[in-house]
Amino acid sequence: MNSRRVLIVTYYWPPSGGSGVQRWLKMAKYLPEFGWEPIIYTPQNPELMARDEELLGEISPNLQVWKRPIFEPYSVYKWFTGKKGENLQPGFISDSTKKSSWKERLALFIRSNLFFPDPRCFWRRPSVRYLKKQLKKEPVDWIITTGPPHSMHLIGKELHRKTGIPWLADFRDPWTGMYYFKHLKMLPYIVRRHKKAERAVVHEANVVTVVSPQMKRDFLPLGTKRIEVIPNGYDDDDFVVEREVETHHAFTICHTGLFTRDANPDQFWRAIASIVRENKDFAQDLRIVLVGQTDGVIKKSIEDTGLSPSTQFVSYVPHLEAVTYQKEANILLLSLKKEPESKGIITGKFFEYLAARKPILGIGPVDGDLAEILTQCNAGTMHEFEDFEGVKRSVLHYYSLFCQKKRWDASLPQAIAAYSRKNLCGKMAELLTSSF
Repeated sequence: MNSRRVLIVTYYWPPSGGSGVQRWLKMAKYLPEFGWEPIIYTPQNPELMARDEELLGEISPNLQVWKRPIFEPYSVYKWFTGKKGENLQPGFISDSTKKSSWKERLALFIRSNLFFPDPRCFWRRPSVRYLKKQLKKEPVDWIITTGPPHSMHLIGKELHRKTGIPWLADFRDPWTGMYYFKHLKMLPYIVRRHKKAERAVVHEANVVTVVSPQMKRDFLPLGTKRIEVIPNGYDDDDFVVEREVETHHAFTICHTGLFTRDANPDQFWRAIASIVRENKDFAQDLRIVLVGQTDGVIKKSIEDTGLSPSTQFVSYVPHLEAVTYQKEANILLLSLKKEPESKGIITGKFFEYLAARKPILGIGPVDGDLAEILTQCNAGTMHEFEDFEGVKRSVLHYYSLFCQKKRWDASLPQAIAAYSRKNLCGKMAELLTSSF
């Protein structure tokens, strides 16, 4: 039987690193096993917030990848604000201990009000023209767009209107419900414009996929035809790759990935510092490893609580190297944003933590979507940001296992296996087939 074909419009693609690339890199890897041939459309020269050359090795030589140049205003922004050579955060939001300069505030205002729906907007019309021609020569059965950036969805909407090809809009994060949306200094009519565009995308797409139950609840009132939750996950292959896992005599608490100021777990650092003062053995055994870009506010909290001697900061590393750090840990720290929207946020990193089979210590809403999966998989503990005593108890419990040289094996493998990338890709393929 011939495979059906699907065009995937994504801004993030190797050698781009970070969390944004993983979902559709893995979907493209496994879709052929379920009878779907993917074609990738992605920018030729995107602004890379992180670079991971190793991910290029995961792209099948048989995969078609269409590329077109993109113009983005980031180089102008970096020149204007004196940030040449720095990686940017979503929405131009600064994550530092310094107060934003007037240039940064002006740049944020311009970004928020002149570039709609985001700075990738200049790629929209050229992409629609190019893809309309390409699809006449090489037709597909589905168009998939994945956002953010939500300019990808506007490309999908116009292509769907012009070609009639079924369209699936995949939201890895919310649009107007994203935590930083309210910080973008938008004029009221721009906010209304975003909400109108969001409603049009959700309403016109044949299928909408989201990564959490809360996102589904938020989108339902927008009049979607069909909406399904397909969460992020982990790739089994990433956890069977033979990389040397170092054996430490230290009790290691590890966090991997971007660690922003609004996710700073103040009470966690205080709780760890309290144990250090009360327990000399713990103080000698403690090792904190933060892998990836860590905000200055977090570094200052660590310094202020006296934990600097026990802390190691590691800059961005390739994805598989980050997995190795996860495997070496005794506790995997996961801190959500101090935002009400965090109840519906399930980070991609969380599923890799699950696959590492090490206890997860989560900081965030105990009644959120992430906490529910954590409980379902019996994979660790979740604490509110202010739960000083609860954090202490959990850390001391895991430390006692370390001292007794007992292996933590409380997680439920079958529950975790439901979140493998291959299983989730099977669900995506089933959704495409059933909605065809």
